[in-house]
Amino acid sequence: MYGKYDNIKICGIAAAAPRRVLDNMEFAEKLGSRRAKKQVMLTGIKHRHVVEKGQSASDLSCVCAERLFEKLGWDRDEIRVIVNVTQSQDVHTPSTAMIIQKRLNIGQDCLAFDVNLGCSGYVSGLQIMSALLQNTGGKGLLLVGDGKYQEIPEIPTTDSLLFGDGASATAIELEKGYPLYYSQKTDGTRHALLSVALDGTLTMDGNEVLLFSLNEVCQSIKELKKYFNITEDEIDYYILHQAQKLILDGIGRECGIQKDKILTSYEEYGNTSTATLPFTICNNIEEIQKKKRVNLYLCGFGVGLAWSSVVLKLDTGCILPIEISGFSYNDL
Repeated sequence: MYGKYDNIKICGIAAAAPRRVLDNMEFAEKLGSRRAKKQVMLTGIKHRHVVEKGQSASDLSCVCAERLFEKLGWDRDEIRVIVNVTQSQDVHTPSTAMIIQKRLNIGQDCLAFDVNLGCSGYVSGLQIMSALLQNTGGKGLLLVGDGKYQEIPEIPTTDSLLFGDGASATAIELEKGYPLYYSQKTDGTRHALLSVALDGTLTMDGNEVLLFSLNEVCQSIKELKKYFNITEDEIDYYILHQAQKLILDGIGRECGIQKDKILTSYEEYGNTSTATLPFTICNNIEEIQKKKRVNLYLCGFGVGLAWSSVVLKLDTGCILPIEISGFSYNDL
């Protein structure tokens, strides 16, 4: 599925990580196997930030939103849509987006809801926001993030060494001259390859997920550029889901992408699920801001299985550096 909008301007991007940091090499030592240590080297994930007790992804999302309001000087009553993409909601009902609306003092003339998506969530969230704003007008706030406090086991699984917590906020409004090209694909027949049960148990077939990334995802990246006649020279940077180093390196080779065009954040933050793309943008603020405006190729892929891409123009002055925060509302 392909589509295009001609008027989607990203006005600001902010990201926040918890202040609690885990060192993966320490856990690899505890696992006591050469395989575990080798996995840390292959994934490239050295550290992960995880939420503290009493802190949630929505707390971090609100921290990001407040930073954007301060930077942009937005009238909060002009916000017509709040989309919160998360797999770590605060309560079963209502949508955590409604709790966020209250915390941010956003007026009633606003649609607010959650979207249960993982690795493809930021890109899909941009598509959802783009479609809604065509009818609602006004401004939109896209929030993405995951993280719920868990006791860290003395000896974790190797899969658990991949994941970190974090959240972001993206401010969006309608303005001509900012095209957004997108593609969206889903294959629910393979949902069991990467899933989390209601009790929190993670199931992941690493080999199949790797093959999916190197086949369907790579093919999709090539097809979108071909469909819209986008040349490689027109893309300044690729912002890919930060699954791990092994997968990103493989996608780069398969798609023939220059290494310096693929930006990363997994080394310090790990796989932050829905938030990996804005985290990577904010983590590379100095590199991206070498130009006043850039063309970005964003691609999210994973849980579902789902894979989604957008190509858009970004004014680089809108990016804020990642904030490390221990803030919590403690209002639930």
